[in-house]
Amino acid sequence: MNPKRLHRQLFHLFKHNLVIKGTLILTITGLVTRVIGFYNRIFLSHLIGAKELGIYQLIFPIYLVAFSFTTCGNELALTKLVSAYTRRGNHSTAWKFFQTCFVWNLFLGILTASIIYRNANFLCTRILNASGCAPCLRILVFGIPFMAMKGAIHGYFLGLEQSEVHGISDFLEQTAKVIGLYLLATFVCARNTYTAPFAVIGIVIGEIIAFIYSMIALLHHMRTNHLRSCCQPIHKRQIIHLFLKDSIPLTTNRLALTALQSMESILIPSALLTYYHNSTTSLEIYGIFTGMAFPFIMFPATITNSLSTMLLPAVSSANSTSNRSHLSVLCQKSLQFCLLIGIFSTIVFFIYGSDIGVCFFSNEKAGMYLYQLSLLCPFIYLATTLASILNGLGLSTYNLFLTVLATGIRIGFILIFVPKIGMYGYVSGLFISYLVMTFGCLYRLQKNVTFELSFSRDIFFPVICFVILGTAGYLLYQHLLHVLPTIPKILTLCLMIGFYTCTAFICKVRPLLR
Repeated sequence: MNPKRLHRQLFHLFKHNLVIKGTLILTITGLVTRVIGFYNRIFLSHLIGAKELGIYQLIFPIYLVAFSFTTCGNELALTKLVSAYTRRGNHSTAWKFFQTCFVWNLFLGILTASIIYRNANFLCTRILNASGCAPCLRILVFGIPFMAMKGAIHGYFLGLEQSEVHGISDFLEQTAKVIGLYLLATFVCARNTYTAPFAVIGIVIGEIIAFIYSMIALLHHMRTNHLRSCCQPIHKRQIIHLFLKDSIPLTTNRLALTALQSMESILIPSALLTYYHNSTTSLEIYGIFTGMAFPFIMFPATITNSLSTMLLPAVSSANSTSNRSHLSVLCQKSLQFCLLIGIFSTIVFFIYGSDIGVCFFSNEKAGMYLYQLSLLCPFIYLATTLASILNGLGLSTYNLFLTVLATGIRIGFILIFVPKIGMYGYVSGLFISYLVMTFGCLYRLQKNVTFELSFSRDIFFPVICFVILGTAGYLLYQHLLHVLPTIPKILTLCLMIGFYTCTAFICKVRPLLR
């Protein structure tokens, strides 16, 4: 195809398709944010040392629970409601939903911060088993109200399908975190104060800066848009009722997931200790799996997570206006895209997994786990997208059931199989749980939306295409290593994966965007 014509097609899609535009924006900012986050971890490891970095890491289960309780479910509910009512032209009601969510989030943020501050010692000694975390928690709480208010603003803009505010805010949060700590370390604090609480200050700085930007974007939106309606206004009590009706199941879902995931994190090292009978080995295996292999598997999920974020308001809008044909196309194209990304990632990690583990981590076991986890990719990415679609259709309670069931399966495998066969037991549990989650979501979605997935078109032919491309690329990679031994292996590997990615996009992904 003519490159100019391809450029015009992509530009047209980016300009006029809000789901694709938002997904691209969130994907780009998400990738940049992840890179900055990796740099921040490296910076902290040199600044405060391994011991203090470990204490810093221990506060994140509490932080995630606070986020789940104050922000996550409310943000999703607001996105859905704003999208539905703005599509009907009822902008003033959508704005009232935002006001309700903003006040509710602020209340929950202050309440949660107060509870954590007053009970910091109890939480650290009884829950985290680390009394040194108490000062960290007392600093962290100052960022929670800003996080909650920022979440309401993000939910409102995502409901308007203006994803750039969310993306830029996340980017500024990570950037402010790194720059703030660097400036404090350079000009303000003495060297002996470089401890875990010092690192937590960066989180608070990031939350405040991100909130300030989000608030400026909101004020600009208020000045440039007339929030009037062409519909009958809704009573304030009904607005509160509708908001809580959607937000409570979503918040419960997120809280349940966070609590169960925290339980997973606690149980895995204990189960591995039973298997290996050596605490050092069990912690080493746990670190390789959770700190090296699994984050690498989840890296392509930046794309599908961005798509899921944009799908919620789009599905909600199509569903509220009974636009069944648009809803069907939206679901079908999204699932086809996630299948392609999943199959693509499976082939990458299946063929190149061992080399990735050695090149990036200098660890053969990391490569082995990448190889084993490769088959999970389509199910992980599909489950995320399907869950977002079901939330947009108002089926968050069913989503909660599947989430709890899938996490319960993983915990069961940890308790029963990991002590007997090691991490193979957990990998098996991951595979079965995501299988249940994916097919459970597909079963319910088929009852609500008409769409068509073809085995030959959407699975068989992409697998054949990607296997051929991946194998050819790997053979070329091995040849280049033999012919050009002076070139760093990691550079050659990245070039081959980049070649494979570009070729795969031209062959399979671009036709899907038509």
